[in-house]
Amino acid sequence: MRAHSAKQRRRGPGALAALAALLGCAWLAHGPAAAQTGSGAAPATPAEPQAESEPQAAGEEAPGEPTSSGSAAPAAAAEDASPEDSLTAREIYTRVLDNRFGASVQELALVSGDRVGREQRSRVQMLWKRYEEKTEDREGGILSRTLVRYLEPNDIRGTSYLVINKQDAPSDQFVYLPSMRRVRRMSLRSESIAGTDLNVEDIVPRELDDAEYARIPDELVEETPCYVVQATPTAEADSDYSRFWLYVEKEHYVPLRIRYWDSGGVEIKEMRSPIESIREFEGIWLPVESTMRQLLDDTYTTIVIDMLVPNPELSEKYFTQRQLESTKLRLPKSLLKGAQKP
Repeated sequence: MRAHSAKQRRRGPGALAALAALLGCAWLAHGPAAAQTGSGAAPATPAEPQAESEPQAAGEEAPGEPTSSGSAAPAAAAEDASPEDSLTAREIYTRVLDNRFGASVQELALVSGDRVGREQRSRVQMLWKRYEEKTEDREGGILSRTLVRYLEPNDIRGTSYLVINKQDAPSDQFVYLPSMRRVRRMSLRSESIAGTDLNVEDIVPRELDDAEYARIPDELVEETPCYVVQATPTAEADSDYSRFWLYVEKEHYVPLRIRYWDSGGVEIKEMRSPIESIREFEGIWLPVESTMRQLLDDTYTTIVIDMLVPNPELSEKYFTQRQLESTKLRLPKSLLKGAQKP
């Protein structure tokens, strides 16, 4: 099926964007993120989120969000009232999760850079599969499986990650390093992906029960009306972040912007996607380009989807420790026949 640009289908002023998804080596002396940390003050603490039990009515005046100088920025004007405006934060995030494939195979190009203009490029292959309720794996507590394998550069080619996300238990996380020729179990959530500004937690899709949610007053992102949802990870989610804010456009429920705060309450990252990069694939809308920025180090990583297979029939054999050790993930042509180049 042909991919359609969201810009062609936008209703209301402006357009669209965001992510669903992505991955050390001795890059630029331990990667672009090793560039000298900026000396600017930490971003101000944001306004308190609106209580879930009291959703803000459309048209109601809302306080602005504090800027880095501490003054309040003007709140975006609300649209005309509609039934959608009474959605709770959890309902909004549920719709975000509904806008995703049941499985996918992707090849991604990553470009990381720093403030002095140095860049490093890499390519990865990513397989992901989620499990619906009433399946054998879901009943066994498995929510999803993710495998990430480096294709380039050559010095880390074959390095692979496997994450098995579980419902009521910590995730199983494994890494294979060709230089060591063995699979190791380790905590990968804060592991940098090939020296980029992404870690493993950023690329493994979150589940609904991984956080608690609260609505923030709506805002405009690139002239597009957005719901704003604060997600506060639960203790069981074992997140490196204390909270994140998602700016979700109102037509396809794609996050246009995601902001991340660390455990000390400092805003440290921001993810954005160009509106023009949003495409439709078999009824699912996603960005084919996204950029993650480290706000304190002033570094960035841009991810571009070069190849996508939506909803392939992925068996569990692709998500095993043995598969991590193979020099190349061989996917049958029948599986790749639906491959699309955005």
